[in-house]
Amino acid sequence: MKIWDSIRRKWREDAVIQSIIWTSIIEVYKEKTWIDVTPYLESISLSGKTILIKTKKPIINTELSNIIPDISAVYTKRLLKMGIKIMDMKLKFY
Repeated sequence: MKIWDSIRRKWREDAVIQSIIWTSIIEVYKEKTWIDVTPYLESISLSGKTILIKTKKPIINTELSNIIPDISAVYTKRLLKMGIKIMDMKLKFY
C-alpha cells in the first residue's frame, strides 16, 4: 500500500505542476499581448529536466519562446509557495 501511496502522490504533484505552468503561460501571455492563448495550448508533459508544451500553431511557439524567462519566474514563484521545488527545468514548445 505504501508503494501505491507514493505513486499516487507523485502523480498528484505532476498534475499540480502542469496546472500551475498552464495557468502561468496563459496569464503571462495575456499580460504581454492581450490575447488569450488558451485555444492554442494542447498539453503539458514533464520529461526529465524538460517541460514540454504542445501548441497548435508554430507562431505561438515562437512568441512563447520569447517570454520564457517571464513564464519561468511566475511558475517558480507559485510552486515555491506550495512547497514544490523545481530546479533546472527547461521549457520547450513544440
